[in-house]
Amino acid sequence: MAAKTTLLNTSVILKYKDGLDEEGKDIIKRQTFSNIKIDAAVQDIYDVAGEIEKLLGKTLEELIRQDESGITNA
Repeated sequence: MAAKTTLLNTSVILKYKDGLDEEGKDIIKRQTFSNIKIDAAVQDIYDVAGEIEKLLGKTLEELIRQDESGITNA
């Protein structure tokens, strides 16, 4: 039998600049939002991240969608 994957959880990670350290390098912070609907559209996630960016008052450096899948024998 063939193995199959099932999407279990989705989270979104926002990485943003939060100032400079004493050497003048960017301080990058990350914030994780868990329990995102697994069928959420990529555009919807992107749009919400843009609104969160406005609320944070920081510039997003990276937006990551992290999916967790289970593997079973079908």
